[in-house]
Amino acid sequence: MSLVHLLDGLRCEVCRCLDVLWLDPVRGLVECRECHQIALTLPAVDRGEAA
Repeated sequence: MSLVHLLDGLRCEVCRCLDVLWLDPVRGLVECRECHQIALTLPAVDRGEAA
């Protein structure tokens, strides 16, 4: 079972549809449910803090 989260307010760069991106944090993927484009995510090593 995979828990996915809707990325509210974001637009797919490929098809330009709004509110169709889903994040799968376990697999580190973002998928567009409209055009099925997939992107990999990379964890922040510094936990997102400024240097």
